[in-house]
Amino acid sequence: MVRGNGPESVAAVRAAVHERQADLIVGVGGGTPLDVAKFVAAGERLSFLSVPTTPSNDGISSPIAVIRSSGRLESLPARMPIGVVADLDVLHQAPAACIRAGVGDLLANFSAVADWELACQRGRDRMDDFARLLALTGAEAMLRYADGEGSVDPSSPELLATLINGLVLSGVAMEIAGSSRPCSGAEHLFSHAVDRIATHPAMHGTQVGIGTLIMSALRGEDCAALRSSMSRLGLPLSGREVGIGDEEVIQGLIHARETRPDRYTLLDEIQVDRERAVEAARAAGVI
Repeated sequence: MVRGNGPESVAAVRAAVHERQADLIVGVGGGTPLDVAKFVAAGERLSFLSVPTTPSNDGISSPIAVIRSSGRLESLPARMPIGVVADLDVLHQAPAACIRAGVGDLLANFSAVADWELACQRGRDRMDDFARLLALTGAEAMLRYADGEGSVDPSSPELLATLINGLVLSGVAMEIAGSSRPCSGAEHLFSHAVDRIATHPAMHGTQVGIGTLIMSALRGEDCAALRSSMSRLGLPLSGREVGIGDEEVIQGLIHARETRPDRYTLLDEIQVDRERAVEAARAAGVI
C-alpha cells in the first residue's frame, strides 16, 4: 500500500515491480497512489492501468505525476494509462469535498486554455487544436450540467459520469499537447503558490477553482455566471471556506508567477502588486 508520494513510496513500488517481474502496474485509489504508480511505470517502461476511487483531479488519466522530492512537490513526466476503470458505485462513496475538487480542476480548463491561447498569440507556445477542443469539451459539459435552478447533488451518477469523462478528456488533451498546457495556466500557478504559503492548503482542485475565479476577474471578465455555476455545483467560492486566510490568498496571487516562470500566462501581461491582487480577489468574491 502506498502511504505517500515521496521517494520511499516510489522505491517500495519499484522494488515490488522488480520482485514480481511485473509487466503492468495497476494504480488503485486517490491521487497519491495513482501518481506513484504511473511515475514508476514511466521509469520502468511498463504499462499503467488507472483505477480511481476518488475523482478529485485530472491525475486519473494525465501523463503527469505529482511527486514529493527534497520536501517539495514536483510535477514530473509519467506514464499515460492504457485505460481508466471508473466504478460509479465506488466513486459515489468518495467524500463530497473530493468530488467538488475534481469539478474545480475540470472548470480550470477554461482559464488554462485562455492562457494557452495568449501564449500562442505572443509566440511563446504552439497550439494543438484537438487538445484544446478536448480540454474545453469536458469543462463545457460540466457547466451545462450546472444549468438550471436549485442545488446539484455532487454524488449523483450523472454528475460523476460527466466529471470522470471530463477528467479523462483532460488527461488525453495533455498527452496530445505534449504538456499540461490545455489544463494548467495561471490558476494552477496560484494554487502552487498557496501550497507553499498557506498554513493549511486546501485540495488542489479546490484551489485551482478559486484561482479560476480570480483569473477571470483579472481578465476583466464578468465572473458572475461562473460563480453562479460553481455555487450550484457546491464548490467553495472563497479561501475562508476551506481554511485559507485572505492574506494567504493575496500572497498566493502576488507570488503565483514565481512558481513557474517558464509558463507564459496572463500573469506575464500584468503587474500583480498587492493593490492589484486585493482588487482582483475582491472582484472575484474570494476574499
